[in-house]
Amino acid sequence: MSVSATVVAPATAQAAWERWTDFARWPEWNPPCIGAGLDGPLAPGTRLELHLRHPRGRDFYTRPRLTVVEPEREIVWEARSLGLRAPTRTTMSPEPDGTRVTIDAAAHGPMAFAYRMTVTDRTQALIYVAMLDALSDSVRA
Repeated sequence: MSVSATVVAPATAQAAWERWTDFARWPEWNPPCIGAGLDGPLAPGTRLELHLRHPRGRDFYTRPRLTVVEPEREIVWEARSLGLRAPTRTTMSPEPDGTRVTIDAAAHGPMAFAYRMTVTDRTQALIYVAMLDALSDSVRA
């Protein structure tokens, strides 16, 4: 399973990074997000608390752990359970008209099939496209 979504946000990498990593404020601009926050500093090892709404209206919770934090370049979090690794990587790179923001998500391991039954590629794509469109709209000055 692998999903990728990209947008060019009309903002500097710094502005896009600050908006994207201010998880406590995600519900203000991010339609799929009901609640979010960090259980510690913005650093590898910290848990990210996410309360999201599935496109079909169901709420779900996840507590992935940050694995990579490179300001204005990349942030990665990974949800884990027995037989499942589900990393989500967000990268940022400068473009002439803003910052390219790309989300890549995957699921690996023997239990990945169970994850795919709950959160299909299409569902993840819908969630990430909505997030990136909202990010782009929210940083537009």
